[in-house]
Amino acid sequence: MLRHEEKDIILFVGKMEMAHVEDVARFSKEYGKKYLPALITSLGAKVEESLEQRLAFLVRCDTQDMKAVEKRLRPYADRIAAIISRYEFSMPLYGRLADLFPYLRLPTARSLAVASNKINMRRAFRRYDKKITPRFVVVKRYGETAVKKIIEKIGFPCVIKPANLAKSQLVTVCYYKEELKNNLKVTMQKVRKLYHHAKVEWEPTVLVENFMEGQMYSIDAYVNSRGYMEYTPIIEIKTGKDAGYDDFFMYTQITPSILNPKEEEKARTTVAKATHAIGLRSSTVHAELMRTQQGWKVIEVGARVGGFRDRLLNTAFGFHHTGNDFRIHLGKKPTIKRKPLKHVGFIKFFPKKPGHLMALQGIKKVEGMKSVIKVTQNKKVGDFSGLSRYGHPYVLGVTVAAHSRSKMLGELRKVEKLIEIKTG
Repeated sequence: MLRHEEKDIILFVGKMEMAHVEDVARFSKEYGKKYLPALITSLGAKVEESLEQRLAFLVRCDTQDMKAVEKRLRPYADRIAAIISRYEFSMPLYGRLADLFPYLRLPTARSLAVASNKINMRRAFRRYDKKITPRFVVVKRYGETAVKKIIEKIGFPCVIKPANLAKSQLVTVCYYKEELKNNLKVTMQKVRKLYHHAKVEWEPTVLVENFMEGQMYSIDAYVNSRGYMEYTPIIEIKTGKDAGYDDFFMYTQITPSILNPKEEEKARTTVAKATHAIGLRSSTVHAELMRTQQGWKVIEVGARVGGFRDRLLNTAFGFHHTGNDFRIHLGKKPTIKRKPLKHVGFIKFFPKKPGHLMALQGIKKVEGMKSVIKVTQNKKVGDFSGLSRYGHPYVLGVTVAAHSRSKMLGELRKVEKLIEIKTG
């Protein structure tokens, strides 16, 4: 059996992209030891040939058959140094692998099951500290009885959300009874299809909770095998609803925030409570929070790196979040820098109404802006473009950076005014 320092494979679970391969290569260079990426995924999963050629190995199998999983991984098991999941849908397999590799630094299968299910997560929060989580009810089927229960126990405004979907899919805010009835009916009609599309293994379930009014923030953190936590700088978030969309998604993400140090410490304490309530260890933690008049509340916590987080933190502070994710799984201390180098903002564009893209204007002008460091286009004219809550990807994402907050906000505003999306 190889010693831990001789192991050289970082195994990704469920899905990976070329960017993850580059993350491993960069980390190897920084760390001074060559690590090789590998992937285990389901039989029907698509893997680009160019990606497969960069992998130490690719295992395709029935990922719910652990005898098959163990058999396929056995030739490489002695070389696996770390196992990483970057996506919510692959958390059940990640948990099964945690049981299969008990001596690697991994979250427990139980903690991953709790972190992947918003209902179990809420229950864990309430047991640990009721103050950090809103009231909620579980809905298994649509009907007048369910609506009456929601109104009596939760009231308005309230939020409908599936228990196991990411990226704000089917998340809707309701302010009155007719809106609740309509949104709940649509959610129950669509939830099974979206679970299947997202490859979620859990049985479709929906919860309805108090709508938390306030300012949204996000923090990624690292928790070691003993529960000790270190935190990355906080991210300030503006939602699509804040920006006038009839949709719920992260419209802008900005760092550094203007939150005062005392409030940021309160936010970190809330993240620690949520992490320990779930029992996560040896993991990166992605936490979404709401600062309300009643204090800090947890929206959700995931055992993974937050979306776009590496780009935001590296540009703003000069450290690689994904490299720290590898470090925490290898039992090494993460490297975190806190002195801002730049002010960074990321903005996502969805259509105001679903339909085929008739026009997508302003991209060339945006790409020509000196402050713009990255433009990601997921849709082109002629493609169907839908709302975030129904599982559709954003049309366009733009990252800007400047040496002052005011300049960065001005550049974000220019991008907002330049981009125009028309659907029909």
